[in-house]
Amino acid sequence: MNEGEAEIYKEKDWKDLEPNYAIKIFLTVLYSLILLTGIVGNGVTIQVMQVLQHNGYMQKYVTDHLVSLACSDLLVLLIGMPVELYSATWFPFTSTSGDASCKIYNFLFEACSYATILNVATLSFERYMAICHPFRFKALAGERTGCLIALAWVTSVFVAIPLLFTTGMEGHVIEPDVGPVQNLTFCTNLRERWGVYRASIFVAFILYIVVLVSVGVMCRGMILVLQKTMRPMGGGVNGAEGTPKHESARVKAAKKQTILFLVETPLWAIPLIDSTRHMLKQTILKCYDHSND
Repeated sequence: MNEGEAEIYKEKDWKDLEPNYAIKIFLTVLYSLILLTGIVGNGVTIQVMQVLQHNGYMQKYVTDHLVSLACSDLLVLLIGMPVELYSATWFPFTSTSGDASCKIYNFLFEACSYATILNVATLSFERYMAICHPFRFKALAGERTGCLIALAWVTSVFVAIPLLFTTGMEGHVIEPDVGPVQNLTFCTNLRERWGVYRASIFVAFILYIVVLVSVGVMCRGMILVLQKTMRPMGGGVNGAEGTPKHESARVKAAKKQTILFLVETPLWAIPLIDSTRHMLKQTILKCYDHSND
């Protein structure tokens, strides 16, 4: 980094943003548990999906979606957790990575995080079509699943591209009244592109809300259809008769749907914990920076 790019501060105490030793230990244990749980959980998910598909208990399009979801989740954990633990918890202001590696890290982390979210959305869409619009679902069979998964990953890449231009290494020279001069460098959003970074975060947040609302609407639609399906129908000896045989398949689909969303929930929650902390760290640093200008 050029000397002219470093900024000089006399009154800022950047150490106030660094957690104390006890918190560092706690975060290390917590991150390690999340990382271990995520690796084991997603690894087991991939293996179980393959076994279920091989034995005919799960359709291929469902396993494809869940495997894609598990892979994006694993990438978030493997890329995000170690780097965040090192650079944000233990050594927040002494980053040794170069500008290129900083940009690539932020880009990959954001892309994989949104791939996880969009994989949940595409799987929910497939299940919604299968339950609420079964005839259209069959008509759209074929390469639909592969196209949806590819669309999720491509969209995630495009959402993350702005971070290649709005993040990088920033240097700050601290000249305290007492004590030696401190040279601080860290990987964050660039000061001169704060407006563009803020806009990209806003767009990404809107996309997240749209996906969240869409999944909620689809879940509500599926619940309503399945409630009607499992409701007893009249016509028997005592005016009531059990569900017809042709409805049993839809009842089984309801059970499978419940299992699928139970599997999805932890897979989605784990990377969001890390991505939320990552975004908060970047925002707090920049807001602290602006407040002391």
